[in-house]
Formats: sequence, structure tokens, C-alpha cells
Amino acid sequence: MKKFSKVLATAALALSLGACSMTASPEDDAKNKSDLTLKEVFTNSQKADSELSSVHMDMELTQVSHDESAEEGTMNMSTTSSTDLVMDPMTMYQTSSVNMKMDELDGSELPLAQVEMYLTEQEIYMKDNIQNEWTTVPNEMADLLKDAALQESSLPENQLKQLEPYLDDFTFKQDDDNFILQLSLEEEKADQLLKEGMALMGDELQSSFQGAMEDISLSKMDLKMWIDKESFHTVKMDITQKIEMTQDGKKVKVDQTMNSGFSKFNEIDSIEVPAEVTESAVEMESPFGQ
Repeated sequence: MKKFSKVLATAALALSLGACSMTASPEDDAKNKSDLTLKEVFTNSQKADSELSSVHMDMELTQVSHDESAEEGTMNMSTTSSTDLVMDPMTMYQTSSVNMKMDELDGSELPLAQVEMYLTEQEIYMKDNIQNEWTTVPNEMADLLKDAALQESSLPENQLKQLEPYLDDFTFKQDDDNFILQLSLEEEKADQLLKEGMALMGDELQSSFQGAMEDISLSKMDLKMWIDKESFHTVKMDITQKIEMTQDGKKVKVDQTMNSGFSKFNEIDSIEVPAEVTESAVEMESPFGQ
């Protein structure tokens, strides 16, 4: 039995080393081929992203939710955002819009919000299409928003660190310009990845999620990343997920798709909040009461 165990351990080690040292399979029309291994691409990409001084991000997020009680039918919510981010000092400018479709609305799209936001180390300024005036955010809300911004700013660097234990599960390809990394996880592995991601959140952000959802699990996750061959920056990332949660005592299933694009690496020198924003902003009432 001991001898058999050693054989299994040796085989597992060989498989692990083989996955980390494999080179990218070229697409049919690829002419510019690289011999870098998957592990080398991961290492170089993490280093490049950790040294970012600024970046621009475009994101499209679609969530299709279905209440198992079937009382409310299916709800389709879509969010688009455009973000400029400077790392030091942490400053951000973002515009976003949220739209919703529900079965009760016969498939009609309902615009929920359009938001413009500046985030600095001292203040957060927001304006939406309903209030149509600039406001400063109360401290308790500001902490949550800043935690969320920090999570966003560390992507895809944090994403790569979190995914490194799953190197053996990746497929690894390349075209002329990019390395193409794909990962598909189901059941226990997918749920473990979700729990690890939530553990990376700040305490305030974790508390807000726990308060809104009693239980959450991930049954399937598919990820595809394009990493530039020259800069090693992640230029595009697509994620689809199947999520199950309990919310207000009801079981809800969510199919989520997120498509992100990254550009203007180290090109944004600074983000300045316009004087008309700082001078006209009023303090927002706290949603948490006094």
C-alpha cells in the first residue's frame, strides 16, 4: 500500500509540473508564437499588474435572476460602467448605468439608475439621474464604496493570485497578440473559489454581503482571459457564473455574465475633481439612520 501511495504521489506531481510547464497551443492562424509556459505567463502578468500606476476599465454585467417560488418570475438586470483609476493616491472617476427587465413588464427595459462618481482618499462624490445633484457620501457608505473600489482596482492582479492554485485546470492557447487562458470549474471547486474571493473583501464589504444574503454558493464558473504578449497586462476578461443564494428566506438562482476590457495602462496621470463638483456638493442622508 505504501508503495502504491508513492506511485500515486509521483504521478500527481508529474501532472502538476506538466500543467505549469506547458506552452500555449497556437490558434490555427497564429504566426507570432511564444514558448513561455503557463506559470511564466502567470508570474509575468502578476508582476505587470502589480506595478500599474493607472488603468481604464470598461465593464458589462448581466444578471438573470429567478425566484424558485415563481411568484416574481425572471428578472434581468444589466450594468455597464466606464472607469478611470489611479492607484497612488487612490482616485477614481466612474460612470455607470443600470437597467432592468422583468416578466411582469412584458420584456420592456426599465432604466433604474445612471450614476457619476468621483472617489478620492478624502471624499466620495456622487450624482444620479434622479437627484441630479452632486452629493458627498456619509462615512459608513464611503467605507463600503472604497472597499469595493479597492477590490475592483486589484483586478485582474488579485484574480490571478486567487486562480494560481487552479493552474492544473487551465487550458492555455495563444494568438499573434495575446495569451488566452481558459478555466472552467464546477460544484466544489467553483464554490471554493467563491468563498476565497469573498474572504479577500474588506470587513465592511463582507458584513454588507452577509447581511443581504443568508447563504450563497457557486455551482459553475467559466473564465477566459486575454493577456498581452508584450506588456503582460490583462486586456480582456470574460466570466460566466451560476449562483444560488437564499435571500429573505427564498431560494434565488442567478446566471451572471461579466465582460471586462482594460486599456490606457499607466497613461492616466491624475484624476481631478472639478471645482463645480466640490463647491456644489451637499451631504447625502445616511441610509443607515442616525
